[in-house]
Amino acid sequence: MEHVQVLIIGGGMAGLSAAIWCQRLGLSAVVLEGTDAIGGQIGQIRNRIWDFPPGVYQDGEALLTELKKNESLCVNGLVRMNEQAVSIDTAKRLVHTTARVYRPNYLVIATGIRPNQLAALNNAPNVLGPWFSTTSNAKSLANQNILVIGSGDRAVESAINLSSYAQNVWVSVRSNRLRARDEWQKQLHERDNVTILWETEIAEVTAAPTPVATLHSTVGKPDLTLDADWILPRIGVRGNSELLPGLPTYGEGFYVVNDVLQTEIDWIYAIGDVVNGPAYASLALASGQAMKAIKHMILTRKENSHDASLS
Repeated sequence: MEHVQVLIIGGGMAGLSAAIWCQRLGLSAVVLEGTDAIGGQIGQIRNRIWDFPPGVYQDGEALLTELKKNESLCVNGLVRMNEQAVSIDTAKRLVHTTARVYRPNYLVIATGIRPNQLAALNNAPNVLGPWFSTTSNAKSLANQNILVIGSGDRAVESAINLSSYAQNVWVSVRSNRLRARDEWQKQLHERDNVTILWETEIAEVTAAPTPVATLHSTVGKPDLTLDADWILPRIGVRGNSELLPGLPTYGEGFYVVNDVLQTEIDWIYAIGDVVNGPAYASLALASGQAMKAIKHMILTRKENSHDASLS
């Protein structure tokens, strides 16, 4: 068993920022990153990052390059790659991973989010993955027929980007309205090769001899079949909150926290997208939350008997 003052689960912007603040404030910390690369979803950002001062970054990889230069993250053993948290015993204050068992004074959950899935697309051969960037790669689908699924900002923006190159773009919307911002909706309605298919949902996709998508009406109208070369689901995200299923969540698995990022268990904090959800997903917010959570540990350590080692 290994004791650590602050155990951080997740090596994205929130988790790494928490580690930096631990270094600054003199707390021992370990970051568990389940993959072989730090940064979480930062590396999947293909557009310019202009809202994370002081710099403007060409894309997520450019930001990651700068982040890796931070000397606080170069401490030997701070970030442990390919080590996944498996279970958390809140009564005994133990965190079991694929490599060892930890007993932390504090636990910071920074596990982020993942895209929602559609069962009807599980075996479809022509589905574009969640990290397909319509900002960078729309031109690769020139003269294709594309079905976009979703009604939010990302779905509508994707449809707009694709319409500049595609032959036809269909947008399947389960309800009778779009959830995207007004400016995106206005641009979408101005595109002649975009058709919105209201009150529909994907039912199945057949591959032979050519891909055909079948859309089911949610209001009892006849099904639609589309010769879709590609399908791009943009149906939102959910929080990676399975590690602590007993903690309160809202929406699609986002942890409920107080104003200092504590969950209902006072030694467990949650920060970043797993708390903020898609509406407030932000690198700057994640970084700020990390600061607030770690500073709160320092400011309140003398009030908690289990934190004697932090004094």
